Amino acid sequence: MLMAVFSPSSRWPTIALLLILSCPLGIAQDGKTKAWFEQGNDAIRRGNAADAVRDFQEFLRLEPGSAEGYFNLGLALQSAGQLDESLAALRKAASLGPGLHGVRLFTGIVNYKLNHLSAAYDDLVSETRLEPKNAAGWMWLGVVELAQDHADAAAAALDKATVLDPTNLDILYHRARAHLLISKATYAAMFKLSPDSWRVHEVLGQADIEAFRTDDAISEFRIALGTAPHEPGLNEELGDACWTAGKLQEADEAYSEEIKIDSVNAVALYKLGSLRVIGDNAAGGVPLLERALALDPAISDAHYYLGKGDAALGKNDLAIEHFRLATNPQGTEELRIMSWYQLATLYRNLQRTQEAGEALAAFRKMKTARDQRRESKLQAQTPRRNQLPRQETIPATADLQ
Repeated sequence: MLMAVFSPSSRWPTIALLLILSCPLGIAQDGKTKAWFEQGNDAIRRGNAADAVRDFQEFLRLEPGSAEGYFNLGLALQSAGQLDESLAALRKAASLGPGLHGVRLFTGIVNYKLNHLSAAYDDLVSETRLEPKNAAGWMWLGVVELAQDHADAAAAALDKATVLDPTNLDILYHRARAHLLISKATYAAMFKLSPDSWRVHEVLGQADIEAFRTDDAISEFRIALGTAPHEPGLNEELGDACWTAGKLQEADEAYSEEIKIDSVNAVALYKLGSLRVIGDNAAGGVPLLERALALDPAISDAHYYLGKGDAALGKNDLAIEHFRLATNPQGTEELRIMSWYQLATLYRNLQRTQEAGEALAAFRKMKTARDQRRESKLQAQTPRRNQLPRQETIPATADLQ
């Protein structure tokens, strides 16, 4: 049976899984002996470590050769904070039952809590070899590696744990710690090697973006461009930062420079074209969006901005075609919903009543489903690189009445 027993700590994972072993079948006929074992398990489940220790000690007085008894006694002792005694009991369990499930894992955990890091490492390496599909073993091995400042080794172990148990918050927390330490060490090495390198300033700019320090990011990207003005990608990053900061003219200039350097950068073409359409420069944006789609048809959101641009230029048939293409499932949800809204508006203006009604119904259906989902669960949204131009606000359906 699995249950949570370890208390929260800044050093230990918030939850550790405790394996409670059942009473050995060989003593099942002895009611009194079995009763002590079951009482101990029940005490652990209730969080009463002192009673559990007493019960398992009574059990072992009657069954001194039981590996399971020593295992559960060790778990009860560690829960009671008697770590040295817990370690002795777990080692006794291992000697009596070398193949006992979980004994290496919990011996490693107790050694870790006693700051016996080398011994904990050996125990947990053995655990991962014996049970390579046990995520807890890989997690605790990663935790021990972190305690020894072995960030690379910790990340490797925690990556394996994540594959085995991708929704475990403790694993994800420690994995993030490990990779953050690797990133910091890598950045420190970069700064040491060449503090004035454009790469260093690019990294600083990226870090500023992640920390929502947009103006600082703009400054760092400009410094990087001062050293490497023709480096592909740098102007695009500057453009993204400027757009985020609301500096739309500067964003336009940065994307324009990026396209001069890399004329086949479909994403930069898409961003610049969308920016111009949003800024009421459809004539300047539509050709760029057409080029972006010719280079990379997978940028399906470009159809939405092409629809808006064509509509602004009075090319209603082309606008309808692009808005319909923008409703495909590969596009961003907000833009798919807005495409139906734009279609309803266009059809209404063209007095195509039936098609306007169908588009409005699709808009309402998608918007209602989106709103209900957001009410029931907050969604973590990680925009892809080609999603930056999302600037649309989905209107209330009343606007179409």
